[in-house]
Amino acid sequence: MIWSRVTIVGLGLIGGSLGLALKRAANPAHHLPELRVSGYDQSAAARQLALASGAIDVAPGNLVDAAREAELVIIAVPVLGIRDVFAALGPVLQPGAVVTDVAGTKALVCAWAAELLPCAFVGGHPMAGSERSGMAHARADLFDGATYCLTPTEDTPQTAIAAVTQLIEIVGARPALMDPATHDRVVAAVSHLPFLLSTLLVELTTASPEWDLLRTLAATGFRDVSRLASGDARMHTDICLTNATAIRPWLRDAARMLETLADELDDATALQQRFEHAKAARDDLLAGDAT
Repeated sequence: MIWSRVTIVGLGLIGGSLGLALKRAANPAHHLPELRVSGYDQSAAARQLALASGAIDVAPGNLVDAAREAELVIIAVPVLGIRDVFAALGPVLQPGAVVTDVAGTKALVCAWAAELLPCAFVGGHPMAGSERSGMAHARADLFDGATYCLTPTEDTPQTAIAAVTQLIEIVGARPALMDPATHDRVVAAVSHLPFLLSTLLVELTTASPEWDLLRTLAATGFRDVSRLASGDARMHTDICLTNATAIRPWLRDAARMLETLADELDDATALQQRFEHAKAARDDLLAGDAT
C-alpha cells in the first residue's frame, strides 16, 4: 500500500462516505489492516457522528493537528473554502504528502494548489452523490462502480497519481484521467446543467398561483426531474461561481431550445422526431451503463 495515514477534511456526504468506504476495506482480507483515518470538520457534531459511525478513527479538534502526519489528505469542503484549507495546510504538511480534493470544479482548485501547497496535488471529483447532504447520509457503497475523475497537470508526479488512483480503486470507483479545463467543460453539461434545470422547474412551478393544486398532482415524473433541486445549496453556489464560463453557454443553448420547442407544439412531426431522438439517445446511454 502506498499510504496508510489518511486525513479527510470535511465530513459531509462525500467526505464521510470516503471514510466509510476506506474503513470497509481496512481489514486483513483487503490488505489494509494498518489504515488509520483522521477526520476534521468545523462542526463538532459531524466529527462525533463520523467517529460513531466508524468513518474515521480519530477526530482532532483542529485542522492542523488532523493533517500534520498524513500521507494522503482528502479535501471535501465546498469549492470556495478550499483555498483557505490549502493556505492553512501548506506550512504543516509533510514534503512527501499527497493532497487531493473532491470538488465539482477543477481548474481554479488546481491553480490554488500550485500556489499554496508544498507537496503534490491531484485534483479529483467522484461522479457520485445524492440530493441529500451531511454525514448522516454518508454510506460506504456510494462510490461502487462510479466514475471518479482525476485531473493531474503536466507537473503532477506519477507517484501522486498512483496514490490517488489507489484511493479510487479501494473505495470501489473507476478512475478517469483528464485535464482540469476539459473536466470543467464536460461536467458543466452532465452535472451542473441538470441541477440548474431541476432548480428552474421547482422555481417555475412553485411560483404559480396554482401551486397548491399543482403539488397535489406532482407525482413520479415531477419528483424525478426535481430531485436534484434538493442538493446542497452552498456546494452548488460555489460550483456555479467557479465554473460560470463553462455553464453559461449550455444554459443559453437550453433557453434557445425551449423557445424552439414552444414553437413546435403544433407540429406533430417535429415533436415526434424530437421525442424519438431523445428516447433513443437515453436508451443507448442506459444500455451502455448496464454493460
